[in-house]
Amino acid sequence: MAVNYENLFSTRHSTSVKLHPGLLAVTKYEFSVTNADPESLPAGGFTDALRTAMRTQTRDLAKYPPPQGHFGLRELTAQNLEEKRGHKTSIDSIFLSGGAGGAAQIIFDAFIDPGDIVLVDEFTYPGTLAMLLLRRANVIHVPTDDQGMNTDALENAIQELASHGKRPTMIYTISVYHNPMGMTMSLERRKRLLEISHRHGIPILENESYADFAIDDDSLPPAIISMDDQDSVIYVSSFTKLLACGLRLGYGVVPQRVRRHLEPLRFGGSPSHLASMVVHEYLRDHRDEHVERVRLRLKAKRDALLAALDNYFPPTCTWSKPTGGMMVWVRLPEGANTWDALDKTIEAGVKYNPGPLFRAERDRPNYLRLAYSHNSPEEIWEGVGILASVFEREGVFG
Repeated sequence: MAVNYENLFSTRHSTSVKLHPGLLAVTKYEFSVTNADPESLPAGGFTDALRTAMRTQTRDLAKYPPPQGHFGLRELTAQNLEEKRGHKTSIDSIFLSGGAGGAAQIIFDAFIDPGDIVLVDEFTYPGTLAMLLLRRANVIHVPTDDQGMNTDALENAIQELASHGKRPTMIYTISVYHNPMGMTMSLERRKRLLEISHRHGIPILENESYADFAIDDDSLPPAIISMDDQDSVIYVSSFTKLLACGLRLGYGVVPQRVRRHLEPLRFGGSPSHLASMVVHEYLRDHRDEHVERVRLRLKAKRDALLAALDNYFPPTCTWSKPTGGMMVWVRLPEGANTWDALDKTIEAGVKYNPGPLFRAERDRPNYLRLAYSHNSPEEIWEGVGILASVFEREGVFG
């Protein structure tokens, strides 16, 4: 008798998360993924770091890694958090993960049950959104502007839920160089967000995966977690955007009370110990110079994308002008449908992220995200020109 798998699959997770099939296509102009800058990959530096790690830590590879990951990389992470983001934490509060997404996933496993309410930005990174929807969370988008999540609207949403006997489980935000909107949350909004969190007893999950990517000005406001004195903030970030997405290496920072709950889950399983060893050796000696090299390359690419949009897109369209990060957020006229137009642009070799991917309801089709980290400045100019011509032909511009 053949196994009937359909009757055996878990029903805990949803299978109805709508994704656009075209996003799996391979295209020359890759504006849909925030890859690490390929020309900044430190091949020689990685080789030297691997050689050093193998010479000094080979025996460690014979054992399973610690549940929270490589001690040296966690120690270095704690130092960088204090120096760069103003947050002093213990090494025991840090766990390594398979990218920032891996850290978020174990946090959601620990906190989110079907029906739990999670408050998120008006547009939310699709990977995180998919995790929440797969767990059957009730995702509520909060209006967001160029200062970050609108905290007045957040307060109103919490009060409205309370009037119906409901209470959110978590608030999630990307607070620096937001994906996809590009803005950084202001200091005043950060203070207000914390005050709301403390008063209502709702934890904040802060994602700072793009904090290393200042282009014009690195005077970022302090991380929300650094301003918190009540253990209300959980923090995730990543090494992979800076170094190489193929490394799949990130981390989480959690209060002691949360850490105790993650221990039985073994923190989701630590990532490759070899990758952690190499990243530790490389960043220990080369972090600042690498960040500067990436900054200069991203600046050239961002400038190319903004110039190409000015040249090819009509004045009925508007877009963000990011001071850091890896993406530009574009708004087209009402009635435009970037979801339906994607198949046509893929045929022409251009791929982007349509706005509905960033919404639980899969609405707002007149938006799109253009990532500029992968292609060269010359390719970006060419790709935007092709994109505009397809949009014009298909009537997307109105």
